[in-house]
Amino acid sequence: MGRTVVVGVTSDEFARSFGKAHPIEPYEVRALRVLRYCLRKARSGQRIVIVPLDDVGGPASSDPSVEAIIATEETAARAIEVSLSRAKRGLKPAIVVAVEPVLGVDGQPISSTKLWRAYASAHRSGGALRQPGEPTPRSTS
Repeated sequence: MGRTVVVGVTSDEFARSFGKAHPIEPYEVRALRVLRYCLRKARSGQRIVIVPLDDVGGPASSDPSVEAIIATEETAARAIEVSLSRAKRGLKPAIVVAVEPVLGVDGQPISSTKLWRAYASAHRSGGALRQPGEPTPRSTS
């Protein structure tokens, strides 16, 4: 990976356009979580920049400094389209790297929809599952 890694997080408006049936946390909350994760994984001296994605291509569509697009297996085809559209506009095509999704206990990719369904199910049954972002209760003993 490069010295600077730009990570796109879907903007509130763009996220709403997906028509999810569950709540969507605000951009600032999602971006901060992504930043924290990336900082834990970053190499020494690596710079992490979080940017809002207002469309499928984000900065990769027009920024000549973009060298690669990291995409999930699910979104790799769109990333390839973005890379090809760069070439049509005279920019260097970006390398597309497809990564495997993180799998849940059921062996299927984890998604926000699945997490919210699990939360709703646990909430209905009186389970101890917390809403995403809620602090973990601390034991007083």
